[in-house]
Amino acid sequence: MNRLRTFTMVAGAIVAALVSVTPSGTASAAPSSSGLAQSGSGVQVSEVYPGCEVFFEDPHVVDGKVRFNGGARCSESAPATVDWLLVWLSPQNDAPYDEAVGEGNGPEKSHSASSTVPCVDGTYQGTVFASVFGNKGVDQMWVDREVTVDC
Repeated sequence: MNRLRTFTMVAGAIVAALVSVTPSGTASAAPSSSGLAQSGSGVQVSEVYPGCEVFFEDPHVVDGKVRFNGGARCSESAPATVDWLLVWLSPQNDAPYDEAVGEGNGPEKSHSASSTVPCVDGTYQGTVFASVFGNKGVDQMWVDREVTVDC
C-alpha cells in the first residue's frame, strides 16, 4: 500500500517537475558533427541519495528516426533503488506527431529506456525523469536535453 501511495504522489509530481525544470537541468543547443546540435551535462545526481543519478546518451539519427536513450541507476552501496523511469522525446517543430515515451518500472538498481520518433528537421525536447526510493523516502530526479536535428 505504501508503494501505491508513493507511486500516486510521484505521478502527480511529474507534472509539477515538468513545469518547474530549473536551468541546471536544462541543456542548450550547440553545433555537432552528427546532424544534431546539442550541449550540456547528461547527468543529474540525487542530493538525497548521492549514489543515484539519471543520465542520457547523446540523441542520434538512425534510419530516418531520432532516438533518445536515458536511464537511472543507483550504486550497490546506495540505500535506494530506482522505482520507475520515464524517457520521452517531444518535437518542438511542425512534426506530424506529439511525442514518444519509454519507461521502466519496479524497484531495481538501474532502469534504462529509449524514445524514438520519425525524423523531421527542427528542435526536439528530450527528458529523463526517475523516481528513487530508499531509507530517506522518495527522491525525484530529471534531466532535459534540447537538440536541433537536420535529417
